[in-house]
Amino acid sequence: MLKKDPYYVRLSGRGGQGILLASVILSEAAMKDGLNVVQTQSYGPQARLGASKGELVLSKKDISFPEVEVPDLVVCLSRDAYVKYGRELPSESLQIVDETVLLEKTVEHALLLPIIRTARELGDEIIANIVALGALVKLTEIVSPKSLKLAVQSRVKPAYLELNLKALEAGFKLGTQQASTLTQVFFDIPPPSLK
Repeated sequence: MLKKDPYYVRLSGRGGQGILLASVILSEAAMKDGLNVVQTQSYGPQARLGASKGELVLSKKDISFPEVEVPDLVVCLSRDAYVKYGRELPSESLQIVDETVLLEKTVEHALLLPIIRTARELGDEIIANIVALGALVKLTEIVSPKSLKLAVQSRVKPAYLELNLKALEAGFKLGTQQASTLTQVFFDIPPPSLK
């Protein structure tokens, strides 16, 4: 759970990648874990093509300022989102970036993960948002996997639930595989256990 409080999260991608849904699901999971949450969202004029973001402030205490100025964690699933929301961040901010996003330079605090490729291998790129959620939860432990799974079950339509739960498990696996690469540089919390 949270060792840094408040904890600031920014999820980003292009319109149509389910970024806003992902931020709502993560918010609900945090509430299930007893955290206070403020969730905001923003998307460009071309909702299906422009960069979009969902931001969260998570805290065990009352939240007095609802905006994310300097995120502790950023997820970028598209180049446009990286350029708009992920480029100028301090080294303390961990970035989880899809492997297809070409970074302009080596970013020491960025983990390049095959999020979209994993979703495609499961059958549909549309579930990349859920893969990303699974990975970030295993990497950071900001919410429990159990609460995240319950939130997915409550927010995804029954016809798509089985696929989304597979995406979540694939994300958990991806995050667990990468967790050993995290160091104290990224967080004020120790790397998560590899249970």
